[in-house]
Amino acid sequence: MRSAPIVLAVALVIASALPASATGSRPRLSLHPRIVRAGHDVRVTGNADGCPRRDQVFILSRAFTGRVFAGVGGAVARVRAAGFFSAVAHVRARAHGTYRVTARCGGGNLGVAPRLKVL
Repeated sequence: MRSAPIVLAVALVIASALPASATGSRPRLSLHPRIVRAGHDVRVTGNADGCPRRDQVFILSRAFTGRVFAGVGGAVARVRAAGFFSAVAHVRARAHGTYRVTARCGGGNLGVAPRLKVL
């Protein structure tokens, strides 16, 4: 039967064209704790699905110290097995209010942005 190899080839082409989130786990970003005092640390964990292992993840927020990416503070983590990453970011001493936290990897945004409340 000749059509089986053709069907398989078409299926592989379609699967390779799908975005990573359609074929694997979804990108995630979690903050521990989600409410923090100014000047303290926040552990940021997540899944950078679609980014290769050992690639860098830039975790960004105006609440964080430093200038990690485009003048915005944050932390840098390495992608580990299954897309997992973890880093600690330091909250600015004068931060106050609610801030979005984002992450970038492989030239693109992960597409998730939890909120961090700074007291």
